[in-house]
Amino acid sequence: MKNLTKLGLLCCCLFLGVSALASIKPAQQAVQEATDQLLARLVQIQPLYVGDPDQFFAEVDVTLGPFVDFSGFSKGVMAKYYRRATDAQKTRFETVFRRGLVRTYAKALVEFDNQRVEFVDSTAAESEPDRASVDLKIYGQEGAIYAVNYNLVLLGSDWKLRNVTIEGINIGLQFRSQFAAYMDKFGNDIDKVINNWSVDV
Repeated sequence: MKNLTKLGLLCCCLFLGVSALASIKPAQQAVQEATDQLLARLVQIQPLYVGDPDQFFAEVDVTLGPFVDFSGFSKGVMAKYYRRATDAQKTRFETVFRRGLVRTYAKALVEFDNQRVEFVDSTAAESEPDRASVDLKIYGQEGAIYAVNYNLVLLGSDWKLRNVTIEGINIGLQFRSQFAAYMDKFGNDIDKVINNWSVDV
């Protein structure tokens, strides 16, 4: 489970949205092109992981940040508690959630470096033109193959990552369960949950 979650976070990193063009690209094409762009960037910044890890994390955040729907992702993690939270709490949790994910992504990028990505399928519901699903396979170390699904949302004219499922395990739901467990642990105090939040992988 630990490795699957790490891989799921890596998959988030491999997805980058594409800047607005004259027309919106198909979701799979956007993911394919953006994956190539990110992998090329990683070749440049990976040496920082040992020499200057804080800078490495910052570089990953700069590259990844604009292309993941952290707002929608964190809202889904808070789930029913989102309605009870103040605007300040929502903003603070998004910031903490983002920082934890980016750092975990960065570590996963190093661990799963130079793995092959194969795109399998892409689907979009006619009733929801702003949603898309992209299936792919990640070829990991020692011949392991992982089935991955990206859940994408169209914001403006850019496809952005909203959630990832790896080997049938929904990463967003895993974090939602974690948030609910923290609420129980800290007596339904949202501020304490935010103060103690960590990405459990």
